[in-house]
Amino acid sequence: MSKTVKYIVVALGALVAVLAVAAGIIAATFNPNDYKPLIVKLVQEKKQRTLAIPGEIKLKFFPSIGADLGRISISEHNGTAEFASINSARVSLQLIPLLSKRLVVDRVDIDGINANLTRFANGTTNFDDLLSGESSGQQIGFDVSGVSIANARVALDDRQQRRKFEIAKLDVETGKIANGVPSDIKLSGDVKGSNPAIDARVSLKSGFTIDLDQKHYVLKGADAAIKGRLGDFSDLAIKAAGDADLKPGAKRFVLDGIKLTASGKRAGQAIDVRFDAPRLAITDTRVTGGKLSGEAKLAEGARTVTANFAAPSFEGSPQAFKVPSLALDVAVKDAKLDAKTNISGTLAGDIDKLLFTSPQLKLALSGKQGDTAIDGTLSTPLSADMKAQVIELPNIAAAFTLPNPGGGALKLNADGNANVDLGKHTASTVLKGKLDESVFDARVGLSKFSPAAYTFDIGIDRLDADRYKSKPAAAAPKTAAADSKPLDLSALRDLQAAGRIRIGALKAENIKASNVRLDLRAAGGKIDLNPLSANLYDGTVAGSLSATASNPPRFAVRQNLAGINVGPLLKDAIGKEPIEGRGNVNLDVVTEGGIFAQMKKNLNGTARIALRDGAVHGINVAQTIRNAKTRIGELKGSEPPQAGTGSAGEKTDFSELTGSFRIVNGVAHNDDLHVKSPLIRVEGSGDINLADDKLDYLAKTTVVSTLQGQGGPELQTLKGLTLPVRLSGPFAAIGWHIDFRGMATELAKQKVDERKDELRSKAQKSVDEQKTRLQDQLKGLLGR
Repeated sequence: MSKTVKYIVVALGALVAVLAVAAGIIAATFNPNDYKPLIVKLVQEKKQRTLAIPGEIKLKFFPSIGADLGRISISEHNGTAEFASINSARVSLQLIPLLSKRLVVDRVDIDGINANLTRFANGTTNFDDLLSGESSGQQIGFDVSGVSIANARVALDDRQQRRKFEIAKLDVETGKIANGVPSDIKLSGDVKGSNPAIDARVSLKSGFTIDLDQKHYVLKGADAAIKGRLGDFSDLAIKAAGDADLKPGAKRFVLDGIKLTASGKRAGQAIDVRFDAPRLAITDTRVTGGKLSGEAKLAEGARTVTANFAAPSFEGSPQAFKVPSLALDVAVKDAKLDAKTNISGTLAGDIDKLLFTSPQLKLALSGKQGDTAIDGTLSTPLSADMKAQVIELPNIAAAFTLPNPGGGALKLNADGNANVDLGKHTASTVLKGKLDESVFDARVGLSKFSPAAYTFDIGIDRLDADRYKSKPAAAAPKTAAADSKPLDLSALRDLQAAGRIRIGALKAENIKASNVRLDLRAAGGKIDLNPLSANLYDGTVAGSLSATASNPPRFAVRQNLAGINVGPLLKDAIGKEPIEGRGNVNLDVVTEGGIFAQMKKNLNGTARIALRDGAVHGINVAQTIRNAKTRIGELKGSEPPQAGTGSAGEKTDFSELTGSFRIVNGVAHNDDLHVKSPLIRVEGSGDINLADDKLDYLAKTTVVSTLQGQGGPELQTLKGLTLPVRLSGPFAAIGWHIDFRGMATELAKQKVDERKDELRSKAQKSVDEQKTRLQDQLKGLLGR
């Protein structure tokens, strides 16, 4: 921002200088309009720019010599596009210095400046040529009785930093401007820009003295204000007041009565800041400072965070000064939390080398969250090399007692170090320690400050995430409202992160895994976990997960489970074991939605399962078939088919189970189910409605036709028969029924077919016998 101000000031100064030279030439002649072509030519030759003065130049001689130039414009260097223009300009010169061939500007009045400044990607600007003019040897006196600039507009297009700024409605009024003479200035304007985003009203009132010979600059009674929007802050109001006496060449800086206040809003948070520095003086031999103090307050809903900073008066030399004690108190309070933090220590430094150190900074935490006490300390030495722009915390030691969301308290003990490089905009922290039951080794940092880009590499020996889940006040059955709870992924929109996490043993939602490995990438509103792998229930899982903070949010899951023991997995995950067996499960699905219910309805993709040596619980198909012969004999056309809702003690064993699913809008359709066992074969098709938690499925069970006495005479009688089993209803209470009437029809048809085959076989045998006899008779006749 300081470079932006510098460019604008330099450009305005160059423009005023051009006006002053033009006015000097005009004032030395009697018929200035006759010399407009000459002025235009000189500018074209010297600066390769086109100067336009379309109106009539008017001279005045009393009380000072000057000219009213009217509208003026000047083009870009070696171009025709307009670089800057002025609606009207009046410049007057002092007469006596002019007679001695010195130009002393008496007053400048400018209305309607419009300037377009550009810094190109290579660092050059579109006004460099205006700053490299040839010296004419003629002295221009720095003595102006006043400058008035009204309704100015200056725009800067900084292509090197990819940002734009514009100052509009700029008004400037000054008193006398002369070397070493006290004066005053008043300015105001509207500032808009990007990177950072700004839309604010800026104003300044101050007395000032500028002594270019001594390089001495003074601000007296300065009062500056900014109101509007800056970056993420809205309703921003910043005020700064105080005095400054600066001699950079002599390394002398004095600040008196500095007061800074700021307030604004950011993401629903109200922020107020105050800082006071009654005096800070730095010379080449001495450093002194008055008591420093500050306060910051952040409020968000019922939570308030208050910070107070204080430092006593101090003194020393630039090479060795010391602040005897620093104190920062932070208090956090809301409906559940009441905590206070105190940071204290000493600070010493060498201003010449910009080195600052503290042998020990200490942070102390105390308070309560609910009925749980919070306390702890963090201590570390500090070393700051501001010339190299590096801050180091070489030996961090932390010990805290923190509240556990799941109830009780957590113990944290950690050691490590931290490093901040302000020049490279990077930061890194290394911590090793133990949190609750978990031993960790973490490296976290920032690869850039703005926008923040996080990096991490975290290793944990074991983690029971269920220990840290908030426990509900009372158990309640799941309702439709649970599926209607909105998903908030807004935190992903600005998140930039990259790193990896390693967990030796993990328990989450009662699911147990080991050797968990995941790489995380977050950028552009999307988070990817890829690859994601682990050992899971005697098998392995590998795949990826992603979530995108779009409207509505989008999700994608790709997982390949190999050699998984499905029964224990389902038992731990849902508390039930509807199926057991070992095998593979492949899942490739996408969905979108702002609530869980929408996500289920918008689910699309594919899934496949292949298990062996397992069982389906809730129905014993073999036992049902054993009873089929008796049931068929009892059917008279009036009894309903056998039905049930399944029993926990019933199950159907299988040696192999395979099937695939095509999922469209929350409904998983299957038409290739194959189940094999020594006694039966099962094929099936139907729909699993995940959106409505319902099942509609038809399983067709066939007794193995090649059965050799297995399962008893009942099954031998029914070999080859297909048994239709319809499963339907909500997931919580899936029911089934068997169509025995259909079975009887099928069996009767089978018997008829068998009888037809028997009669056909007998008829064929009779025909063959008659044919044989006939052939024998013919042979006898022919033989005679």
